[in-house]
Formats: sequence, C-alpha cells, structure tokens
Amino acid sequence: MNRIRSRREGALGDARSLAEVACDEIRRAIREGRIATGAHLTEVDVAAWLGMSRTPVREAMRRLQSEGLLLNQPFRGALVMRLDVEDMKQMFAVRELLEPAAAAACALRSGPLEIAALRGILEKEALVLDSPAELIPLNRQFHDIILESAHNQFLSKAIAAVYALIPLLGDSNLLDGPHAREAHAQHLAIVDAIERRDARRAEMLSRKHVRHSLESRLARITGRPV
Repeated sequence: MNRIRSRREGALGDARSLAEVACDEIRRAIREGRIATGAHLTEVDVAAWLGMSRTPVREAMRRLQSEGLLLNQPFRGALVMRLDVEDMKQMFAVRELLEPAAAAACALRSGPLEIAALRGILEKEALVLDSPAELIPLNRQFHDIILESAHNQFLSKAIAAVYALIPLLGDSNLLDGPHAREAHAQHLAIVDAIERRDARRAEMLSRKHVRHSLESRLARITGRPV
C-alpha cells in the first residue's frame, strides 16, 4: 500500500470524522486494487499508511466489517473479502430488485428541487464523460439522489447495504468510454421518465441500466460480450 498524505488529527477542513476519512481511503484503495481482495489488514499497518492513530482506524475497520467489506480475524487483523462471479451476479440481482423500485418511487414522490438536482448532475456528467475520476463520484451522486428522492427509509437502508460492497467489484465500468456514454444516455432517459411522473417507465429503464452494468462487468471479466 502506498502511503497517502498524512492528515493531522483534529485539523480536518470538513465535518467528517477521522474514522470516516479512514473508511473512505480503505474503500478507495480496495476499489482501485491498491489493497487486494484477500489481503490481511492490521490496525498498525493501516494507521501508519494513513498517518493517523490507531483509534480512528479501529473504528473504521469495525464499520467496514459491519458493511461486509472486511472479515474480522482474531489476533490477525481483518481480511478483505472476495467476490467471485456468482457473488457479483447475486449482488446485481438484488440491485435489479431495489434500484428500479427506487426509480419508480422517485417518479411519484420527488419534488422540483430534487429533479433539478438530477438535471444538474446530468449536465456535469456530460462535461466529464472522458474523465472517470470526475465522472465516478457524479454517478454515485446521481444514484444517491434518486434513492433519497424515493423517500423510503427502509429501501434506502437495503440499497445502502448493497452499495457498501461495490468497492469489492474493482475498477468502475465508467473507466470504459463507450460504457460511460451509454450509462449517461440511460441516466438521461431515467430522469426524463421521472420528470414526466412515469413510474412504470422509470422502473423499466432503471432495470435496464442495472442489467447493462452487470453485462459490462461480466464482459470485462470473461473477455467476451455477454
């Protein structure tokens, strides 16, 4: 693991706790392959890597264990979980149930400000389709806004549990230019349906979007179209 810029405890420029910073950095390192699935992590090593004390690192690792990213191993630290192809298919099967439901609820319950926020994300996406570093967080914001606009706390918790495991999937599909453009086009169509209050179409388009994402990942793994 490469050492990242050290952070001074108590001198953060935002409201996030050090444990949240540690969680984010570990998730990112797993997603980018700097921490391999199956790797063992210890509080001492992670604290040295992040340049912070063991206390926030301990809390971060507990959170990531509760999310399913890490598996506690007494006296050895924690193991980064692995997802095989079957695990991936199961994860996307759950997403295919939940995300379309969120899109349909968003079409029925979202307000003008929430739709405007979605439009704002789409405008930003259009400008950075060739810049994955900028596009990936916008993609997450897009899906988060749809989820929040569904106004269903139980649906939100269910999807959040699945989203927590996304770093285990590795590199984002959005690193691929053609996929990024297709995903953006699908986002546009979903928001059009939401704005027209067409819940059935929003649900159908969201399901198509999830399936396209799975097919793209499987194609990358197998090296052939699905």
